[in-house]
Formats: sequence, C-alpha cells, structure tokens
Amino acid sequence: MNTSFIHKPKLVISLAVVAAIIVGVVAFHFVGKPPVVNLPQNTADTTSGTIVTNSSDNVFDLAFPKGGRVASVAVKVGDTVVKGQALATLDAGDAAGAVTQAKGALELAQAQYASLDVQYANAKKQQDVLVQNAYRAMLSSGLVATPSVQDDSHIPTISGTYTCQNQGQYVVTPYTSGANSGYSFTYDGLEKGSGTVTFSAPQPLGTCGLYIQFAQGFSGATKWTINIPNTQSASYVTNKNAYDLAVTTRDQVLSQYAANLGQNGSSSAATAKAAIDTAEGAYQTALAAYKNNVIVAPVSGTVSFIDADLKAGQAVTQNKTVISITTK
Repeated sequence: MNTSFIHKPKLVISLAVVAAIIVGVVAFHFVGKPPVVNLPQNTADTTSGTIVTNSSDNVFDLAFPKGGRVASVAVKVGDTVVKGQALATLDAGDAAGAVTQAKGALELAQAQYASLDVQYANAKKQQDVLVQNAYRAMLSSGLVATPSVQDDSHIPTISGTYTCQNQGQYVVTPYTSGANSGYSFTYDGLEKGSGTVTFSAPQPLGTCGLYIQFAQGFSGATKWTINIPNTQSASYVTNKNAYDLAVTTRDQVLSQYAANLGQNGSSSAATAKAAIDTAEGAYQTALAAYKNNVIVAPVSGTVSFIDADLKAGQAVTQNKTVISITTK
C-alpha cells in the first residue's frame, strides 16, 4: 500500500486552511460549482440589516442601512406582511456571490475535516486485511506432518490455507477400519474430528482450510503432528518478519490518522477545526453583508407607506425611510 500521502498530515490540514482563506477558487475546483444559497426572497429571517428609523404609534419606518439601486419591491401599500418577510431588495450581485463562495468554502472545510474520519475507517480496514493476510501466510507456510515414530517414506502431505486464528497443533491418529483404504483417522488438538484415509485426493483436516493426503503404504500405527505455525520451516522467519512489519505499519498508519482526528491530543485536529471556524466566520460576514441589501419586516402588520422612489432601477440613499408598517 502506498502510504506517502498518509504520512503527510500537514498536507491534509493545509488544504483545509487554504480552503478557508481562498474561498472562491478552492471551493470551485475541489467541490465543483458552489452550492446555491437560499437568499431571502419572499421571506427572510429577522437578522437582516434593516434599519428601523421610527417605531412610535404602532408605526415602523424602515430603511436600508446602505445606499444602492433597487432590485425589487415585493409589496404595495395596503399589503399585509408577516414578521421576517422580505419587502424590498437592492442590487446585490457581488454580495450574493460572496455568500455563495463563502458557503462553498465552509462546506469544503467541513467535508475535509469529516473525511478524516472516513479515511481512518478505510485505512483501518485496509491495514487489517494486510495484517490478516500476513498472519495467515505465517501460519500456513511450510506445514508438515511429523511422525511419532520414524516413517519418512510415507509422510502425509498437508495443503491449504489455515484460516483460523488460534495457534497450536493437530494430532492425527490413523486406525484400521472398513474404509476402502482399510484406514480411517481421528484428529484432536486445535480441532477434534475424524475422516477416511484415501490415497488419491486430499481430505479435509478440520474446518480451518487445511487438507491432508496420505501416502499409500503408510503404517497405520503412526501418529502425525502438524504444528501451526511450523517454526521449523525454512520460510517461517521470513513470514514472521512480514507479519511483524504489517502490524507495525498498521499501527503507524492508524496512529497518524488518529492524530489528524485529534484522538491523541494532536494540534493537527485543532488546526483543521480552526479552518472550519475561519470559514464559518467568513460565511457569516458575507451573509451579514448581503442582508444589508434587504429590508425585512420586523413585525407583522400592514404596509402603510412606500416611498415614491422605491422602484426597481431607482437609487435610494442610506437610512432614508422607504417603507412603513402599521401594526394593529
């Protein structure tokens, strides 16, 4: 497995930091077109920059906190409005674009931080498989049947891949029977069971993936021991080293991911979280700037006044009353 990227946590975190700062460019290139923010249309929250110039006698006079050109007027005199309803907007193309970009950057920073958890889970799954494969290779390599008495000329062949976890041994005991070969066998140790001796094909030895094939002419009086693993095998040391390396690599890889997630007090996670906070701040700032282009009803009531110049395309000045709402 290529772990060059895994061993560079600073690169992962720096991407999140850059995303929080270079909001527009990074959001577009890494997550595609930024999501469209639901900007106030017919309704909006009451946290906009609407200026209430007067609120005496149940009349609320409303103004824009900035000058600009009118984009839309959504009400007329006599209309009933509800608290939070957008009444008029200024041309705010740049401000709306800034909100969209900032929102995209925030979502990117959040996704990058959240993806660390996904990366950890994926890496753990991959590393566990590598460790398991190395462990099975170590337990399965070079397996032989060792006779209880000297009988080198009729040694059974052990094949297959040992798929269980426990280490130990199988002790195979043949005995005479009514089988075609004249023999059957029992086994105990790691597993207990029995089988029929055949000379033409391997027979299952337990349920852990191993097979045994007897040599024709063997002595039925000989017991055979199969050690799991076979530490005397010429390949044992090589496979043991490969298994140990797989375990060490898994621990190092997962430790690095855990650091990125803050599971061991790493400052890397704090840096990633700070990137989210920075992006959140940029988004809230952009959203507040956009809301200065919208007049929102601070209360429910009836539109009792609209300035004659409050028309699409006309310019309005800062803090000038352009809409009044009368409450009952």
